[in-house]
Amino acid sequence: MTASKLVQDIKTLSLRDYLCLETRPRFLRQMRESLTEIGTFYIKDHGVPSEVTAGAMKTIQDYFTLPVEEKKKMVIGNSRHFRGYKLMGEEITNSQIDHREQLQFGPERSAIGYFVPTVSPAYEGLQGPNQWPASTLALLPKFKPSILEFMDRLEILSQHLMEAVALSLDLEATYFKDLFGKSPYYRLKCARYPSVEKAATIGCGAHKDTGFMTVLLQDMVGGLQGQVPKTGRWMDTRPVPETFVVTMGESIEKLTGGRYHATVHRVLNNTSGQDRYSIPFFFDPTLDAKIPYRIQEKTFPLKRSKSSSTSMMSSAPLSPVSVSDEELSSDEDHLESLVDALQICDRDASTNRQERWSNGNHIFETVQRCHPEVYSRWYSPEL
Repeated sequence: MTASKLVQDIKTLSLRDYLCLETRPRFLRQMRESLTEIGTFYIKDHGVPSEVTAGAMKTIQDYFTLPVEEKKKMVIGNSRHFRGYKLMGEEITNSQIDHREQLQFGPERSAIGYFVPTVSPAYEGLQGPNQWPASTLALLPKFKPSILEFMDRLEILSQHLMEAVALSLDLEATYFKDLFGKSPYYRLKCARYPSVEKAATIGCGAHKDTGFMTVLLQDMVGGLQGQVPKTGRWMDTRPVPETFVVTMGESIEKLTGGRYHATVHRVLNNTSGQDRYSIPFFFDPTLDAKIPYRIQEKTFPLKRSKSSSTSMMSSAPLSPVSVSDEELSSDEDHLESLVDALQICDRDASTNRQERWSNGNHIFETVQRCHPEVYSRWYSPEL
């Protein structure tokens, strides 16, 4: 099967179906199927106005047309908080130099006043304001308001989606809201992939996102590919108008014991003569959150038969379904689901169930690896 045909495996879900209690069970079933099979889906009817998405895309396109010297005024190395501009070819993904230039933002918050490099937890240095050079704002008056509004809208959308992820796992609707805290941490990356003469050039090397969830706005040029977990085949994640691409990250994969996939993806450059623009939004818990190694509250739900799906109450959360011996013997999918659920629940007795990992440390390790110039300037023990 060719990569172009595999695009049919990526479902398009409607947030409107999730917000309506009558259609919510169908939405959650489709979400669960998408995340257990691939780890990616498209979301439409997402509530982000078209003028906001169009404004954000136009804003970054305008920014990247500025002279290099103007763009260097907000070079990422100037920011202790890992915010700002990165020139072409300065980032490496999976041992390959990325052929893109990029701009990175985060929550517009005040820096932590008591933070001391090499003394305080390093992740506390991630909190702080974005860079907004006065000369850039004079040239692009809509630059700052467009970016800030876009991030605000994506945070709202992401909260809805994480609530749905919780319900799809048969958890309480507030599970991730409680885990993420009152001030979730997120990163917005705006990237330009120039058109190239040789298609063999890689825009971004193959990788998994390290956090919880990524919501991506891409233009209509194309070039994004995801890898099917079971086969290793690459599939085209084609641009679909008025949708976002939603992908799970390694944190969700770890938390669900591999039940939900973090999709391996890459960006291939094109020879169309048009540059490609994309804006991924990485959504994670508050920096001081402590994350459990596994979800332990309940078992994961099994795949449902048509009869059980249609008889569910629309307002009730999804629950595990009992499966008869006869059904199991005739349905390998049910057997596979049962084994998966039992393996997830049967923890190694030597594992400390109360053990948790630091979300802040995890995020800092990611940005440090991607932007070593920031670390060497602001966090090095030699300072």
